[in-house]
Amino acid sequence: MLKLSCISFVGLLASVSLTYAQNPNQAAVDTLTKGVAKAVFADIKQPKAQEIYAQLLVCGDGCDPQQVIRGVGSWDQVGAKMQELSELKNTARFIAMSPADANVTIRKQFTQFYTKYKNDKNYGRPLSPPVQAILLAKIDALLPPNATSAPAPTTAADQPVSASAAAEQSSVTPVALQISQLERKVRDEQDKQFWMILVSAFVGLLAGAAAVYLLVYRAARTEIQELLSENKRLSHSLDVAQRPKPTNESRQPQNDYRQKANAYDAIRAELGTNIDPLVAIRQLRQQATSSTPVLTPSVPVAAPERNEPIVETSSTPVPAPVQSQSTPVQPANTPRSEVFYFPPPDPSGQFDNEQKSSTLSPESAYRFSVDAARKEQGSDQPVVASFRFEAEPGRVARFLTYRNYMIEPACESENSYFATHTRIIMRRDGEAVLENGVWRVKKKALIRYE
Repeated sequence: MLKLSCISFVGLLASVSLTYAQNPNQAAVDTLTKGVAKAVFADIKQPKAQEIYAQLLVCGDGCDPQQVIRGVGSWDQVGAKMQELSELKNTARFIAMSPADANVTIRKQFTQFYTKYKNDKNYGRPLSPPVQAILLAKIDALLPPNATSAPAPTTAADQPVSASAAAEQSSVTPVALQISQLERKVRDEQDKQFWMILVSAFVGLLAGAAAVYLLVYRAARTEIQELLSENKRLSHSLDVAQRPKPTNESRQPQNDYRQKANAYDAIRAELGTNIDPLVAIRQLRQQATSSTPVLTPSVPVAAPERNEPIVETSSTPVPAPVQSQSTPVQPANTPRSEVFYFPPPDPSGQFDNEQKSSTLSPESAYRFSVDAARKEQGSDQPVVASFRFEAEPGRVARFLTYRNYMIEPACESENSYFATHTRIIMRRDGEAVLENGVWRVKKKALIRYE
């Protein structure tokens, strides 16, 4: 886009130059300036100077050599002198002159310029009398002089006049030169504003493009995140659908039933796995009914003092209440189950024996129960323990958050987990086997998220 702007600006300058070239007086000044520049740069053997000379050869008679010098660069001093020679064309008085008067004024301006810089080898030698004659002939062709008052065609080299005399003969006053300088400053300011507008437009386009890119990037990132979330959700749904589910889904017990079940488990753990709690309760009842009643002796009533009749109380024996023993009856030498706790296992389902504890700790997640009778028999079969998820209420949320590492290695769930779930309900105990002194999950426990 910047390249297109530069091309447009160059076209504008070309159009402006063509507009100025429409005036014959200004075209004559440009022709003179171009001829002087060509003569100067023809003798300078330097790459930049030769490039300027080549461009001056191909441009038309009305082109402005100052633009060519500025475009190539490195020769601003020569450009300043060419600007001094062409100051005449920017005055309104010169533009309004007749061709004959303009011819005379251009000759005087050229004579003054040569007198001022003839001692400089870059200008004195190139502007020889033959070259000056050629240049003045071109001026006469563009601006024909008056036939009656035209002086003999002399060159600036043939007129050894001083700078003061040339200034007196010149019809360009200092006020006109000052006006021309002001006009050039105004033109430079306009050019500067034009370039500032181009640069501002380019910066604005860049900022707009950056803003559009940022909006498109944010929209694309949001859409990608939504697609990733949807993909994750569908993947989880597929895993849940492919996971085998139990054929008979048991009904969730109510709270009172759950409390009774926990009490039953506690009684069974206290009595031992080989003792049926119902049998122990029946033995206690039979012991209570077979105990002998206790009779209370009759108490005689004292005789009243006022000749009142004597009333005797009945001496019928009243059975005393029998207090049942609170201590459960256990058979002698009954082995009890061993209960201990483990933190979550590793992904392969093995528990760390170093973190085994006999009581429920903040890191505990699984409660193990080992059949002591089978352990004492010393059979060759591996020791098997039942386990279930059991943790402190304040630690359940942490286990749910990291369920992939703390729950799923030892449990399988009936339903899918959602963020609204806060509890874990046991549906079936799991089994673990002791191999080489390490407990490993043999059958996963069944849970439900609620």
